[in-house]
Parts: sequence; C-alpha cells; structure tokens
Amino acid sequence: MKSCSSDQLSPAEIADLTRKIAGGEHELDELIAVLLPMISGARSLQHDLALELAVALADIERISARQDELYALVYEQGAPAIALTETGQILALNSAAAGLWQITAGDGLAALRVPRSDYSRFIQRVRQQGGTSLLLTRGGADHGTRPPVLVSGSYHPGFHAFILSAVQHSWPTAAARSLQEIYALTDSETEILGQLSRGNTLKAIAEQRTRALGTVRQQVKSILFKLGVSSQTEAAALAAAAAATIGTRVASTGSAGDSGSIPLAGSEEPLRLAIITRSRRRIGWRHYGSPTGRPVLMLHGPSFGAGEYAADRRLARRYGLSIYALERPGYGRTDLPDPEEAVLDCICSDATVLLDRIGLSRVTLLAHEAGLIPALELAHRVPERIAGVLAVSAAPPFLALEQIQAIPAHQGVFIQAARHAPWLAHLLIRLLMVHTRRLGPIDWTQIIFRNLSPDTEVMQRPDLAPGKVGTYSFYINQMGAGFEQDLHMMLSDWRERLTSLQTPLHLLHGSRNPTTPVPYLDVFTQLQPRAVLELVPQAGLTLAVSHPQLIYARLAEISRTELS
Repeated sequence: MKSCSSDQLSPAEIADLTRKIAGGEHELDELIAVLLPMISGARSLQHDLALELAVALADIERISARQDELYALVYEQGAPAIALTETGQILALNSAAAGLWQITAGDGLAALRVPRSDYSRFIQRVRQQGGTSLLLTRGGADHGTRPPVLVSGSYHPGFHAFILSAVQHSWPTAAARSLQEIYALTDSETEILGQLSRGNTLKAIAEQRTRALGTVRQQVKSILFKLGVSSQTEAAALAAAAAATIGTRVASTGSAGDSGSIPLAGSEEPLRLAIITRSRRRIGWRHYGSPTGRPVLMLHGPSFGAGEYAADRRLARRYGLSIYALERPGYGRTDLPDPEEAVLDCICSDATVLLDRIGLSRVTLLAHEAGLIPALELAHRVPERIAGVLAVSAAPPFLALEQIQAIPAHQGVFIQAARHAPWLAHLLIRLLMVHTRRLGPIDWTQIIFRNLSPDTEVMQRPDLAPGKVGTYSFYINQMGAGFEQDLHMMLSDWRERLTSLQTPLHLLHGSRNPTTPVPYLDVFTQLQPRAVLELVPQAGLTLAVSHPQLIYARLAEISRTELS
C-alpha cells in the first residue's frame, strides 16, 4: 500500500485500509490522517470514495465482534457464563447465559437475583482461597418455578472482573468451605458429600466413618434436601463436576505489573442498577450515595460512566448526596429512541419518567461533558423541578470550524465526520469500537486520551482501574450508539437554551483541557452572564476522575443552597 496520505490513495485503497484497520493490521490513526484533511473543510466526500467506504462498513460490522479478549473468554465457556465487575455489573455474557438468566450486558446483581451480601461473601472466599468459589443465582424469567443455578467463578486480574460459569444441570457441590456457607451443610455432611463425589458407596462411607449405615442414610437424605436434588446419583455426579471446577483458575491476561489483587468484599460503596420502561423502551438507571441525601440527577458524558468509580460513590455518601444516574440512549442498557422521537425529547422524557417513578419533585443536575445539552433542555422544559446545574468539562456550542479544528485530531475526526454524513460517523465509530475492544477493559481509555497531558497520566493511575473496567462495558454495550447520538446533539444549535436558562449554572473546567481549550469557554459567559465558570488549575478533560472531591463539594454546595 502507498504512503497514507489523501492525495496518494485511491478510494479503493482507502476502503482497503479501513478493512485492515478493523482486522488489526493498521492503526486507526492512519485512516484519520487520510480522512481528516478531506472532511475538515466544507467540501463533501467524492462520490466514489463514499461508495467504497459504505461497502467497507458491512465488513467492519462482521469483524468487530472478534476483537475482544474478554468477550472471547466468556464466549469460549461451554456452560452459560458471564463476566462481573467488582461492583456486580455484567461486563459480558454468552448467549447461553442470556437465555438462562434473561439478562443483558450492563445488568447487575439484581437481574441475577443475587443478594449483595452473598456476592461479598463470594468475593471474600475467592480472595482467601486464592482460586475458584461458588455462588448461587436465582435469575431468569421463570425464577419463581425453576431451581436456582449454581455458578463457579474466579477472579481475572487482567480485566478486574470475575468470570462465572454455570455448573450444568442442577446442584453440583465442591470445595467444603464454599458449599458449607451456601447450603449450610454440617462438617459431617460436607465430608460425606465429598466421598459421594468420589464414587464411594454408602456402605463404604459408613465403614470409613465407623457409623451405622442407617445413620449415613439419614445424613444423605439431609444433604439431598439441602441441595434440592432428588437422588443420591444426581448429587454424586454433580458434586464431582463441581469438584473438578473448583481449584481451576481462569488464566490471566493481565498486563505486566498487574498485581492481580482481589478486592476486599464490602470495602466499597454499592452501585445499585435498576430498569424502568417507557413506551416499551428499556431505560437503565443507577443509584449511589446516601439513600436519604439531597437528590441529584446525573446526566453522564461519553467517557466516565455513571457511578463506576469508587471515589464517586464514596464522596456522594460523605457529602450527603443521593445520586440518580440516568443511562442515556445508546449507553449501558437504555434503548435508542423510537425512530419518530428526537434524542433530546427522548432523554427529557426518560428523565421525567424516572423522577416521577422514584418520587422526586426537585433535583440538582450533575452533567458531564455532552450531558450538559440535555441538562439545559430539561431545565427549560421543567424548570420548577431543577434547582441548579453543575457541569463538568462541558464543551460550548460549536459556532465555527476553527473551534472544531482545535480539538485533537483523534477526537475531532468524529465531529468532522458527523458534519458530513451520519453513515461516515457510523463507520468511524464502528472502527473506534473495534479498536476499543481490542485494547480491552483496562487499556481502552488510551484511544481517547493518548498523547494528551495531563489526561494520559491521570488515566494510568492504578486506583482507577476498576472504574475503567465498569465504564468500558457502559461505553461499548451498544457498539457506540450512544456516542453517535451525542455527536448529533453536539452539532445542533443549542445556544438558545443556554441564553434563556433561569436555573443557576456552575461550570467546572480544567485549565489544561486539550479538547476544549480555555479561550473557547468565553461563549458560555457571553450567552449566559449569570453562569459561574471555575477553572481548575492543572486539570484536563479527565477532571471528573482527577478531582472528584472538588466536584462533589461543589455539588453539595449547590444542592444545599438551591434546595433549601
């Protein structure tokens, strides 16, 4: 292939480069270098190039599912299998698991009907035993009539996740400690069950234990009752299967230097995941912080999730805030808008339905990045319900090409593509998702923040790894559909909503934000003179995770003042 420049590559060669990027043979930056000069001005793409790239898009769709190690790890399991974060969110699952439990990626412990206390004990057992342990799930559409499902799981440090696989057929048993906790077996019952799993007869067990055969039979009946199985043969066979599973460890693909430490059970504030519906659409939402605290509705951006970072949950409780985070369309578990519904209409309707369902008449808004746009729209439509808005790292309305061209190329190319045609933005986002899945849940943020200071340094902090894993799932569950919606919103003219805003607006922005440099922030105060703009020294676009204490302190001040 020729050198990658737009004046040397033919349309067919550019399309071929696109396919090779999807296949991992080239980097996305090579295509950006080719396309950006062609789409950064006012001209349209030449027709033959548009046609070649449109055809290439179909190939990219087929390639994209093969690029994810975590997904491959789950899909390769013969049994129904899932990957769970340390907070209990489903990162990935295979089709057998989706059918067995009636779940999708992004669901949490509630969908599996696993009490958080059980999950904490499971984590503690894995941590102490250093291998595999067992967990009982009760999920599925027919959970009221079907027996629970026992799963075997171990910690995978490369992904900061637990890989759980259903032990097939019904009630297997395994290592003594796990089984005793789950089924409340006595020491004697556990020992007998272990001997059954090794094929010993009741007579042999009675002789070995120097007990009467009738006594052993009574203990076996007790075991069958506790395990919920109907025969000794079934218990023995399944116990052997679990015994073979326990003690095996999922191979780690952790990066060099990864300690592989398992999180302390119960050491973090919980993140609750729930679902509501509106007009048959599924809407995901989360809750964290103090259940009785001052209410806050969070409208997230594309990069930092909604409550996955431990500091957010911890600080929300410390400052007496009750955070309700709405998953916007195309992110997490929330369905895209119906074809006839605009995305801003959809978000505002989802938000008001959520507020109504949980009984909140008035809230403060926390908006990250593009989340400011629906926050302003919501404040316009239901001003009586919005006490104030705290916006973190928000970009102002795009008023000129110069502003878009100031964005780093690997970020700005998506906005430039969306200006030209939705299909072109769709193609680039699909390539972005392929690259993201190839990088995996620990390193995926490199695609956003690479070569940007101070953001690269911030995202390399080890304490942020669990949060990055959670946001990875949140970001890619719908293959970038939410990001596509955001691009349409960002390119719309939302200045009037800013100008007419009557609700107090406080903007927090990093002084070293490379995506929206400080000189471009003047439009905020020009359009809304009452807005407070606070620059955070030395912070970048990653302000949301580099300065969480400042954010929650300001949020507490705003909510305390405006809700009082």
